[in-house]
Amino acid sequence: MKFGLQSFTSSQIGMLRISLAFLFTAVIGYKHFSKLNRKNAFPLLVVGLLGNGIPYILFPLAIRHLDSSLVGILNSLVPLFTLLIGVFWFGIRIKWLSMLGIMLGLAGAIWLLVPDMEVGMNNLTYGIYPIIATVCYAVSINTINSKLKDLGSFAITLLSLMFIGIPAIIYVLSTDFLQIMQSDPGAWRSLGYVSILGVVGTSVAVILFNYLIKTSGSLFAASVTYIVPVIALIWGVVDGEDVGVTHVFGMAAILLGVYLVNRKGSPAERIRKNTA
Repeated sequence: MKFGLQSFTSSQIGMLRISLAFLFTAVIGYKHFSKLNRKNAFPLLVVGLLGNGIPYILFPLAIRHLDSSLVGILNSLVPLFTLLIGVFWFGIRIKWLSMLGIMLGLAGAIWLLVPDMEVGMNNLTYGIYPIIATVCYAVSINTINSKLKDLGSFAITLLSLMFIGIPAIIYVLSTDFLQIMQSDPGAWRSLGYVSILGVVGTSVAVILFNYLIKTSGSLFAASVTYIVPVIALIWGVVDGEDVGVTHVFGMAAILLGVYLVNRKGSPAERIRKNTA
């Protein structure tokens, strides 16, 4: 997203990401178009808008004004909102161990990310954008888990992207995208990074994530967002950054939090049973 913002606006990045993800998924999975029907159309529209469309605009907008570490921390709120919405959705009471797991995972994410965070007080208002995006993710995850049980992860990804992919393509072509591609020497480089974001970070990743939701449950799937700081840390090691004991404690807190929200008898397990 950062490299994409060098040539494109936040809305262009979001719509390009969706467009490329939809086109790639359609090419490799066109046979799944036949699975669209009147019953699943609205849930797929919800997943398309809230799981892809709106967040993919809000996150680049936030990153333009906020330190990416803070945006990463706010993204870690997904499991918390997923649990709260799931409990409201299914009427399941929260046990203190599950809430402890959510808070422990969030604390671990903050522990890893805070040292690099630089936030100006004038930009804090933009923090509402990633928070809204995480609520959108949470609603989308619960919709998949409760309303789209009869569809496979590939079909969910393709059909949900279809609802927003076609409008996204129209939007991109209606902007100055083609002019930027012709006049900006760095545009092709930026487009290359957005293409990676669309194909790998959206199409492939969402197919795998939807599969995880259907096989492991909404809360556990959402909780893997706590692993993002861990993966970022691994890339830091590859890039020659220092890793100390504090980083190990942060990763341990994240993994323990994921375990607590998915243990036997947890809301995650009961939500899975109710939607099986």
